[in-house]
Amino acid sequence: MNKVLLIVNIVLLAALAYLYYAFFNHKDSATKITQPTVSKTSFKIAYFDMDTLEKYYVLAKETRDYLKSKNDAMENKLNNIREQYQAKVNDYNKRGASLSQTEQSQMQEELQRLDGYYSQQQQTLSQDFQGEYMQKMVDLKNNIENFLKGYSVQKGYEYIFSTSSDDNVIYYKDSVRNITTDIVDQLNKNYKDTKKK
Repeated sequence: MNKVLLIVNIVLLAALAYLYYAFFNHKDSATKITQPTVSKTSFKIAYFDMDTLEKYYVLAKETRDYLKSKNDAMENKLNNIREQYQAKVNDYNKRGASLSQTEQSQMQEELQRLDGYYSQQQQTLSQDFQGEYMQKMVDLKNNIENFLKGYSVQKGYEYIFSTSSDDNVIYYKDSVRNITTDIVDQLNKNYKDTKKK
């Protein structure tokens, strides 16, 4: 029995040696790795700084100012409701001991109603503001993207990247490829022209 196992092991070892030899010495054209062909034509890329664009593009400034005033108005409305609530609480604390049981329960109900109204207004106004904020930002982004489609065709750019201090995925930028000033100037010109209409 041992002789049979020894013969089987020798045969398996010989087969393994043959497979090893065949695998590493077999040169088939199908297994060759071919280098991908690279197009010899070059392409133009550029970038712009979104922070600078937001700072100097008139529509972006107007959008930012509008949203700030809308947020301030929301906060003022909520502060007025909170002040009314606080005035009622102060009145209740001053007169609490001299009020009858019925008056005390009415004051407590009024305070609960004002607190609930404040919470409801805060939620509603916040949701409305967030919705309008998102819509204004999408409109601004679409405005810039639509402009860049025409601009890239006009100037021959295949890629135009955006960089900013918050979301900067480009680690090196050659200032020769910075087209921010040109983009801001043309966006402002286009905006001024559309505003005149």
